[in-house]
Amino acid sequence: MARIEAQSPEFDERLIQLKPVAKTVKGGRKRRFSALMVVGDGKGNVGAAIGKAVGVPDAIRKGVQKAKTRMVSVRRNGTTIPYQVIGRVGAARVLLKPASPGTGVIAGGPVRAVVEAAGIRDLLTKNLGSDNAITCVWAALEGLGRLRDPKEVARIRGVSVESFPRYLRRLDVKIEGDEQDDLVIKGQSAVEDNTEKEPDRVLEGSKGDNQGTGTEKASSNSNKAK
Repeated sequence: MARIEAQSPEFDERLIQLKPVAKTVKGGRKRRFSALMVVGDGKGNVGAAIGKAVGVPDAIRKGVQKAKTRMVSVRRNGTTIPYQVIGRVGAARVLLKPASPGTGVIAGGPVRAVVEAAGIRDLLTKNLGSDNAITCVWAALEGLGRLRDPKEVARIRGVSVESFPRYLRRLDVKIEGDEQDDLVIKGQSAVEDNTEKEPDRVLEGSKGDNQGTGTEKASSNSNKAK
């Protein structure tokens, strides 16, 4: 999971969890506050960290500073992600699935904060393991950090992007000379044209039948008159 250093002055800072913690020492107990923070710039960079201090403001400030030094670059496809991925950390498993524009973010509190801070607006998620807020955030970051660009994967494998499934080739990556998709589109248009012409043929046949029945009736009437 590649990490980058934050450089943008504007960040979306979100408090996920705030709880008191205590540490037992020789002289008694030291009480502090633990703050789980998520920081993102809304442009594909997001990070999370835990800050601890005696006061709540100091704990939040420490969490934000640590999260900015642990930013992860997320590969996006418009307002969603390129393909389905499952993030795993410990007992937590978070399913991240791309969604069509206008769907929105279907997720719980911790995962929603991570996804929206990264600039993703349409996504389907499901928690498949532990519901602990900290491990869910780490699992979501692990899954988002494993997303790759099709060109990068093709270069590492030594193959062309055309060998990938069609749903991966529909990304922002433009493929030159993609004749297979053109053939499919042409075949679909030909079928549509045939279906449009079929009703006309049926109508023509029905008209011919009606005309044939009309001539037969006229001949029968003339025979009766004779």
